Order: sequence, then structure tokens, then C-alpha cells
Amino acid sequence: MRTLLMTTVLASALAVAGAASAQSSIRPGQTIQGNFSAKDARMGDGSHYRCYVVQTNPEEAYTVTLSSSDFDTYLSAGPGADCDDTSVFNDDGPDMGTNSQLRFASSGGLWIIKANTLSEGETGRYELRVSAGERVRPTTQVLPIAVGESRSGRLEFSDRRADDGSFYDCYALTIARAGSVAIRLDSGDFDAYLGLYEGPQCDGDSMASDDDSGGGTSAQIVQSLRAGTYSIRANTLASSEEGDYTLSVTSRR
Repeated sequence: MRTLLMTTVLASALAVAGAASAQSSIRPGQTIQGNFSAKDARMGDGSHYRCYVVQTNPEEAYTVTLSSSDFDTYLSAGPGADCDDTSVFNDDGPDMGTNSQLRFASSGGLWIIKANTLSEGETGRYELRVSAGERVRPTTQVLPIAVGESRSGRLEFSDRRADDGSFYDCYALTIARAGSVAIRLDSGDFDAYLGLYEGPQCDGDSMASDDDSGGGTSAQIVQSLRAGTYSIRANTLASSEEGDYTLSVTSRR
């Protein structure tokens, strides 16, 4: 009964999906071999793609790998069954050359996977694999930080995810007395990005943001703040980047 129900859900999702590209199902632990030809659907940039739907379990981590010796690969994925709505991206997996790999932590339900050539008109054989890994609980906690403190952390696939697919941690900052502060984010693993928000939840429009004012790939915001509670996004600049970082807040006079 459970297998029949899952099959019915997947079949319904595929039937509802748009006609721009035929969609297939893939199971965790399954490897699919395919072949892009000139007849396959194309993105706006002229690259070929195919879409696959996978049924996921809550609080479980998944790894998707796309490999080919014929073309440079590109992967994207996102919750739901809409092939045009993907928020997790990867071009080249870690130490994988032209192959691609991405990871995501699911809250359950269907996820869409788009297997794609990187460049216009590329064709050839490919292999797509979905693996289920350890049980994880997506991070939603807000961490405290005070003026004069530094915090070390790590961004990874189980962390909060911005609309562009980048990972971030959220820190709450309480300002007891109005003044100017410098907020700095350093990492040797990824290009850092900072956002400063009113309130404790890292939501809404940012008061200030920065990519590289800290020099190199470091981000820094210098801002005059009234007494109150603020929040800081310690964020990667690009989608799906992972790594260690240091966040610091200092007083400026």
C-alpha cells in the first residue's frame, strides 16, 4: 500500500508538471544513465536539460551527482515538482572536475532535480545518482553575539538557505547604547556575504549588506545603530558553498 501510494503521488506530480520538458522519477539509491541529444529540451541559454522527481523523507540528507565524460555538467534542485523552480545549484562538485554534485536537507515531500549541460548545444551520455545519507535536522536556531565578541561557525547544507540557494547562519545582536559597530565575516573556504537586519530573525529587507569590503573575500559592514535588537546573516555569496568562518562585532568610535 505504501509503495502504491508513493507511485500515485509521483505519477500525479509528473502529470501536473509543465510540458516544456518531460519529467521522470528517480529513487534514492538509484542511478540513471541518459543521453542528451539535439531533440532534448533547451534552457534559455541553449543548454539541454532533463528533469527528475524524487520522493524525500523529513530530516534526511541527500546527495545528487551528475557525471559525464562527454560534456561539462550542471545541476540544480529544489523542493516541489516544478522544473522551473530550483534553488540549489552546483556546477563543479568538490574535486570532481567537470562533474557536478549538490547536497540538500529535506523537510519531506517531492524534490525536483534538473540535469543540465553547462554550455549551449552540448550533447552526450551522462549518469545521474541520488543517495540518501544521514538523518539531519535543518538548522533554524538564532545564535547570540555581542559587541566585542567573535564566533566561529560552519555553513553547510543543513543550514538555513536564502532565496538564491546560499547557506547562512543567523545571529542576534543586542545594542545597549547607540553607537557605531563594525561587523566582519572571514572565511578561507568561501566568498563571504553579510546582511544586517532590524529585529532578531534575519528576515525582511536588510538595513545593510556587503560582499568584500573586508578585503579579499571577507565581508564587512560599518553601521551606526540605535539601542535595540538586530540580526546578522553570516552568508556565503554563492549558492551551495560550504565551509568554516569567523564572525566578529567590534565597537567603532
